Amino acid sequence: MDCVGADSEMVMDIGSTYDRTMSVTIVLFYTFVTLFMFLSYNPKPRKIVESIRSFLLQLLQHDNGAAGSHPPASIATATPCDADRLPKAVRSIWDIPGPRRLPLIGTKWRYFTGRQRYAKVHEAFVELHRRYGPIVLDVDTVPIVNLFDRADMERVLKYPSRYPFRPPTEIVEVYRSSRPDRFGVTNLINAQGDKWHELRLKLTSGITSRRILQSFIPSVNEICDDFVDLVRRLRSEDGTVCNFQDIANSVGLEIICCLVLGRRMGYLTTNRRNEKFMRLAEAVKESFVYISQSYYGFKLWKYVPTRLYRNFVRCEEIIYDTIAEIVYEALEEEQLNCPDNDVKHIFISILQTEGLDTKEKISGIIDLITSAIETLSNTLSFLLHNLSQSVEHQRAIAQEFSHCVPTVTNDDLVNARFTKACIQESYRISPTTPCLARILEEDFQLSGYHLQAGTLVLCHTRIACQSEDNFQQADRFLPHRWLEQRDENDNVVNKRLEPGAGIVLPFGIGRRMCPGQKIVDIELTLLVAKIFQNFEIEYRSPLDTQFQFLLAPRTPIEIRFRDRT
Repeated sequence: MDCVGADSEMVMDIGSTYDRTMSVTIVLFYTFVTLFMFLSYNPKPRKIVESIRSFLLQLLQHDNGAAGSHPPASIATATPCDADRLPKAVRSIWDIPGPRRLPLIGTKWRYFTGRQRYAKVHEAFVELHRRYGPIVLDVDTVPIVNLFDRADMERVLKYPSRYPFRPPTEIVEVYRSSRPDRFGVTNLINAQGDKWHELRLKLTSGITSRRILQSFIPSVNEICDDFVDLVRRLRSEDGTVCNFQDIANSVGLEIICCLVLGRRMGYLTTNRRNEKFMRLAEAVKESFVYISQSYYGFKLWKYVPTRLYRNFVRCEEIIYDTIAEIVYEALEEEQLNCPDNDVKHIFISILQTEGLDTKEKISGIIDLITSAIETLSNTLSFLLHNLSQSVEHQRAIAQEFSHCVPTVTNDDLVNARFTKACIQESYRISPTTPCLARILEEDFQLSGYHLQAGTLVLCHTRIACQSEDNFQQADRFLPHRWLEQRDENDNVVNKRLEPGAGIVLPFGIGRRMCPGQKIVDIELTLLVAKIFQNFEIEYRSPLDTQFQFLLAPRTPIEIRFRDRT
């Protein structure tokens, strides 16, 4: 019997030795493969080490039979071992529910199997929330914590940070680092810390100044009048305008160029709608699509020039060449003599700013112009779609501006309470930015889970804004929810704020809030004022809730403009 027991122990030892040998062999194999890949294409040693560590931890955890409960190493300093040092009542990031995680590909398998599509990624997030609850763990190359609970979002987004950290747009970073002849070491989009604060202060102070924006209102009036004339010229016999995005892009480009460069470009007149500027608008539109696509999949574009990366580079080259030409033309005309006009002062002040490289100034101006074109176009499309559902809302806006013909003043904008309520409700129900990303700067307890500093979180404000927990009749477009009750002396009697009012954040919040929010609010208010002074509209095309990302270039918008009687 002793011999039999000894033989059994020997067999078990041999089996366990074999298992250990196989595990070591697998680990070594993946180590060499991964090392070869990253040394071949990625010159950054730190990223190589982090990526190898992530892959190996993921593999080992899967081999230990813990697939689905232990994801790979993250951008955070936490590892699954840290969970042992936490109080038993507190759960770690690895305990957060979410889709099954597989070695090397994390949860991306959902898109490869056809269960979800990148073009409908917003629906994928809705499904994650429905299935797993208020907090969901998604794993790409790093763990990503998706927040759907309003209280969790408010804690993260209202954290009193001097320089809030958000993940950089990697494809932009990779491309610009490959063109040191055009771009500086960093840029406003991807900068962090002190450098971001310096760029933000020096590049955007003009477009955030209330005094400068108020002086810009007469110019926006003229541009909006040209926009109305262009609609009249382009509509068909039944009043329909096809490819409304083209007009929306043109008005966005005209307004931002007028603000930043201090000169009318003439994009809304027939004789200036030439091929070069149409190509610019199309490149801007496609660039945002490729940026969105770059967030998903295996991200091979980081290491080899994939089709996605080549298309993105093509768009960025068109954008840079066209806008740089505009900038240098304006620079030649002004000859660096700063005029008295506040509108022109923005462009001149950026070019004369000390402490910034010329490439940083030019790329900053390009970023401002590019972002403004797409933001205004998408936001206007959403707003018109929501307002087209109610003729009464359109007539109420027209009535609010009935005394403002032909010019709308700053006081008119301030007093346009119903119009501003419509814009705010459109921000809630169909925001241009559906979620906000942050990198935690300290440890947080969110929905009962312990998240360490460095964790990447996504705050899904759009989904929260469409929840009945935060808004009554959340699926309906109801501008009156934002109107205050006033007495006969115009004093506020009651503020009608919904519980979720604090998470309507289409432009972000805090120090990293989009600097163009004020000018977009002015543009939208003036545009809808001019539109509904002249027309009643009817949307002829279905509008996807995430229209601005993957569907925008492929789904032409048709709107019928009927003359107001």
